[in-house]
Amino acid sequence: MIPLSCRRRREPLPGAKTRSIGRAHPEPAVRRSSPNVSTPSLIVRPARKEDLPSLLKLAQNAGLGMTTVPNTEEALLERIEASDKAFAGSGRAEARDIFFFVLDNGDHAVGMASIFPDLGADRPFYSYRRSHIAAQAPESGLKASSDILFLVNDFHGYEEIGTLLVGKEARGQGAGRLLSLSRLMFMGTRRDRFGENVMAEIRGWFNEDGTCPFWEHIAAKFFHTTFDEADRLSANDFRFISHLMPKFPIYVSLLPEDGQEVIGKPHKTSGQALKMLLTENFAVSRCIDIFDGGPSIQCPIDRVRTVQERTDRRLTVSDNADHIAGSEPFLVSTLDGQDYACAIGTGHRQGQTVVLSPAIAEQGGFKPGALVAAAPLRAKE
Repeated sequence: MIPLSCRRRREPLPGAKTRSIGRAHPEPAVRRSSPNVSTPSLIVRPARKEDLPSLLKLAQNAGLGMTTVPNTEEALLERIEASDKAFAGSGRAEARDIFFFVLDNGDHAVGMASIFPDLGADRPFYSYRRSHIAAQAPESGLKASSDILFLVNDFHGYEEIGTLLVGKEARGQGAGRLLSLSRLMFMGTRRDRFGENVMAEIRGWFNEDGTCPFWEHIAAKFFHTTFDEADRLSANDFRFISHLMPKFPIYVSLLPEDGQEVIGKPHKTSGQALKMLLTENFAVSRCIDIFDGGPSIQCPIDRVRTVQERTDRRLTVSDNADHIAGSEPFLVSTLDGQDYACAIGTGHRQGQTVVLSPAIAEQGGFKPGALVAAAPLRAKE
């Protein structure tokens, strides 16, 4: 099971809203697909109750560090039910709304991802912000400077993309890119449902033995528990964080060297996901995760590349979708939020149409001649 990068979140107990800490997860290298190579039959759509067996298998085989992925049938069902209400809603999405997507290979779900709206609306969203201070003693001419970490709520009101997980069987098919960007496409298509900014947290550095230097040198000193236990507790009662986290800034220079080195450092397997989102105009912020020290990235939604380059086009369905001269891969999505579907088709940047194969069109409920949203799969080089 290959975990993907973009902010994780543990499923709460029934009736509880997750606190927005967590970890992004490593994304495997996304292989560039040529328009002349057959596009895999993969679509992204809202999760359904019949996806439970596949989602449960995905979650239970997620591997080390995926503690925030809902891994019980009850938790998954709760998220699906919340998602049904979110997709059926209108107006600005609230903190209780969770948009839960699955990657469908035509037979079963092979991936999952989420959007969490309006962070911090019902409870604080904690991060550390790294700042620099300097001081001098005029009498002696001595100077000193240091980086410090402040506990902040800088992402209040942001939308978060997270819980990105793709099964091993879908690896190497562009699945990670499709699943990740489909959420941004949805936000652009249903712009009225979301606020001004989106963020993601990239998984922080872990050693080969599974230890997290940032956790060991900072958070563990205050929580006196394991990383996974603290993450589990944070899902249902965020108050222990405000009660136990240090009330004063942390001087980075006082940390052991290996603790300093991993501040804002992504996990070695998260580089591809980070790189992909940076090409979407996300920028690395000065904030980091309070547990593993992973970097937080952010972008105004209207500046996200996929949102900016998104246009409405007429859909053509053709057996030659992958063999159109001069074409390139495009994200193609429906305009109906409740029956949302997103897939990879082909098109021209200056064109008025976009093309899907008959199999993908049927699988995603795309109608020939219908108006759809389309955006180039990759930024123009």
